[in-house]
Amino acid sequence: MQTLQVRVSRWVAGTSLLASTAIVISLLRFRFPYPLLPFLSFDLAEIPTVLALLVFDFKSAFIVAVIHWLTLNFGKPYHVLIGPLMKLTAVISMLIGFRIVFNKSKVTLDRRNLLYMIISGSLVRVGLMSLVTFLLYYVFFPEVYLPTSTQVLKNVLGLEVESSFLVALITVILTAFFNLLHVPLSLLPAASVYALYRRIVR
Repeated sequence: MQTLQVRVSRWVAGTSLLASTAIVISLLRFRFPYPLLPFLSFDLAEIPTVLALLVFDFKSAFIVAVIHWLTLNFGKPYHVLIGPLMKLTAVISMLIGFRIVFNKSKVTLDRRNLLYMIISGSLVRVGLMSLVTFLLYYVFFPEVYLPTSTQVLKNVLGLEVESSFLVALITVILTAFFNLLHVPLSLLPAASVYALYRRIVR
């Protein structure tokens, strides 16, 4: 049986490694744009954060997400404060959704439980991010974000929308679909690595 000191050392080392991996993935720009709203990107740096949850615990995943968030505020090629904060909110909400379903001491990662995690993670992430996006675009900073969204809707989707409320609403709907797609994109690769890790441990 592992001693407490060994378990703690393993936890710290693993969490640090996964946080470093998330940072490297971001620096290498391993992400690709969301076609409907090109200012959003599917970010592969979320995968190490989810892996931290599967291998260790929610605390480890939270720390990885926070360390990654801190690095996103260092400037180019990132947008300081709001963008990284939205990313952190999306990831933490998704992790909370996963944690509702997943307990590695009780739950095996079979297809059924993966589906439950995707559903739970999607509900929490999409619900919270839809609210946050609407508040950001329509209540707090409409003069900053609505012009960009209006232009994107026109150029990318061919939609000419004059109502500020409709622009915000359409942006929220498209962003919700983005977050819905991002959940399995973050979970399934992490689950594959976790399954391999379990085999190696055995």
